[in-house]
Amino acid sequence: MSDTFLPGNGFDTYESQDKVLIQMADTAACAVAVRILQQQGFAVAGAAVRLAAEQAAEAEAAKQAAEKLGIECIVLNAEALAGQDADALGEGVSPLFAALLTAADKLGMQYVATPHRARVETASDGVHTVCPPAGVGADDSAALAALPQAVLARLILPLGDFAPEDVAEMAADFKV
Repeated sequence: MSDTFLPGNGFDTYESQDKVLIQMADTAACAVAVRILQQQGFAVAGAAVRLAAEQAAEAEAAKQAAEKLGIECIVLNAEALAGQDADALGEGVSPLFAALLTAADKLGMQYVATPHRARVETASDGVHTVCPPAGVGADDSAALAALPQAVLARLILPLGDFAPEDVAEMAADFKV
């Protein structure tokens, strides 16, 4: 019997060639999300999404945080997306996700990830549902619930399975 972890065996592992583009921020939670994705076998790249000119300093800080984690990071100047209506972006797609998905497509990455605290579960019929995160504390599931199925199928939320105190402990363990 092989002790190799394969996708679908319940351990949420992925093939090492799978790539994910994560929304970068200069936060410990984001750094933990990167490390979780790496432990799951992903090749991780970051994207600092700038939806307004005033976010230039935040984008630069996110890029520096990615550098400290040893991953590449691009800055997505998505100011034009911030002003578009739902018809132009797609029903339920926010400018943030439109920018991430467009960049992921151009980079040949199947998945996008964010440090949002929620979980995406897939039913046996293939329908994806946004669920509350483990533990108590911040819950971003309501903010993500309107995302269309096509986005949810590509979205990974690495922090959703952990309570906030677990994320804080991982941050200390990872020294981030």
